[in-house]
Amino acid sequence: MDLGGHLLQTVSPADPLGADGWDFSADPRATLVEPPAVDSALFESREADDDEADELWEAALPPAAIMARARAQRADELVAELTTIDALQSRLEARKAIALAALTAAVGGSSENPAHRLEAPNVAASELAAALRISQRTASAAVAEALIVTRKAWMPVLDAMSAGRLPLRRVKAILEAAAPVPLERLDAFAVEASRIACPLDPDQIPSQGVLKRRLRRLAETYASEPLSVRKERVSAHRRVDLEPASDGMCWLSAYLPIDVGAAIDTRLEAIARSLRSPDEQRTINQLRADVLADLLAGEDLATGLSTARDLRPSPGPRGGVRAELIVTVPARTLMGDAETPGEIIGCGPIDAESARILASEAATWTRLFVDSESGAPLAIGRRRYTPTLAMRRFLGARDRTCRFPGCDKPAASSEADHTHEWAEGGETATGNLALLCPQHHRLKSLGKWSVRHVGSPTPSGTLEWTAPSGRRHVTYPEGDLPPPF
Repeated sequence: MDLGGHLLQTVSPADPLGADGWDFSADPRATLVEPPAVDSALFESREADDDEADELWEAALPPAAIMARARAQRADELVAELTTIDALQSRLEARKAIALAALTAAVGGSSENPAHRLEAPNVAASELAAALRISQRTASAAVAEALIVTRKAWMPVLDAMSAGRLPLRRVKAILEAAAPVPLERLDAFAVEASRIACPLDPDQIPSQGVLKRRLRRLAETYASEPLSVRKERVSAHRRVDLEPASDGMCWLSAYLPIDVGAAIDTRLEAIARSLRSPDEQRTINQLRADVLADLLAGEDLATGLSTARDLRPSPGPRGGVRAELIVTVPARTLMGDAETPGEIIGCGPIDAESARILASEAATWTRLFVDSESGAPLAIGRRRYTPTLAMRRFLGARDRTCRFPGCDKPAASSEADHTHEWAEGGETATGNLALLCPQHHRLKSLGKWSVRHVGSPTPSGTLEWTAPSGRRHVTYPEGDLPPPF
C-alpha cells in the first residue's frame, strides 16, 4: 500500500496538513497561542541546480517523506510554543508576585501602625479572594509566597522569574529547600540556588526531582543547625494520614524520616518484583499497593488484593526477597570522626547517625574502585549481554534515576539499557549503558526516541537524546555528587 498516497487522500489538497484545524484565534481561551505555521517550501518541487540540491532532494521526494518532514516540523514548532508559554508564565508569575506585594503595602503593609502592618496580608488576601472567586486560604498562601519572593534577599530569584527563566514550580522548590537557612545567609543561598535552578545552558537545567535534591544539599552548607538536630525536632510530627478519594478509594501517606521511608519503598519494590511472572497480570504499581495492603491489613482485610500469605510481617528477612538500598557515606563519618551527612542515592541527604546505623545493619558493604582515567569499574565488551553487579551498582551511583530528560524514576525501578543496541554490535560497558525506566526504555526501543553517549571520557554518562520532532536534549548525570565511597 502506498502509505504516502493514502495519507494525501485523507486531507484537503488546499490544506494538506489540516493547518486550518489549528486556528483557534476566535476562541478567547487561546489568545496567547499562535497556530503553528507550516513551511510551504516543503511542498514545493525543487530542481537539482547544484550538487547540494542533488544530495538533499536527489530526484523528487516521495509524498510520505514530505509528510514526515512536515509533521516533524510541526511537532518542533509546537514544542517551541510550549517552551515559550512556560517562559511567559514565569514572567506573569513574577508580575503577580510584585502586584500582590504592592497590594499588601497599599492596604496597610507600609503603615507606621504595627497593627495595620500585621493585618495587611489578610486584607490583601481577602481582596484577591473576592476578585478571583477563590478561597481565603488559597489567596492567603499566594500573598505569603509573594511577600517572600519579593524580599530583598530573594531578588536573584525574582529577577530570573521576570526574565522568563525560572518557572514557579522551581521557585517553590527553592523556597522549600531554604527552610533551614538563617536569614543572614539567605542572600548567598538565593544566588547559588538561582544558578542551580536556571543555568545559562538549557541542557544543564535539572529535572524537578534532581533540583530538589541539589537544593537540599546546598541548604546543608548554609544551615545554622546540623541535620541530626533538625531531624530529631521534626520527627516528633511523624504521622500517617488517610484521605478519602472518589470511587471507593483513598490516599494513604506517611510522614517519616527519609532513611525509614526509603527502606520501606525499597522493600516494597523488591517484594513486588519478586512476584512478577509470565502469568502475573498486575503492574508493578498494583503489586506494590497489594503488597502494602497484605503486609499491613492482612489477607482477610485486603480482599481481592491478596498477593501471598508468606508476605505478612515476620521477624527477620523474608525468604527469596532481597532488597538493596544504596547509601554513600564518607569514611570519616562512619568512623565517628565527622558529622558530614551521607546520602541515600535517589532520595537525598541523611544525618550522620542514621548513615552509621544503616551501615551497621548492612548485610554487605561495597566499595567501588574505578579506573583512574575513564571512571569505569568494569567493561566486559561483548562477552555477555547482562552487566555485572559491579557495573549495575556503578550505574546506580552515576545515573541515580532514569536518564530520559526530566524523568526522575529511581535507579531501583530502572533498567540497564545498551545505548548502542547489543544486537547491533553494542558492548556491555559503562560507556554504552544507561538506566532507563520501563516506559522510556520502551520508547527508545521502538525508535520513537534515539540516544547516544557523548563527551569524554565516555563513561561520563552524558547522553544526547533526539525527539520525534527532531529536537535534541542533552542529559547529564546528577551534579553535586554525594560523598565518595
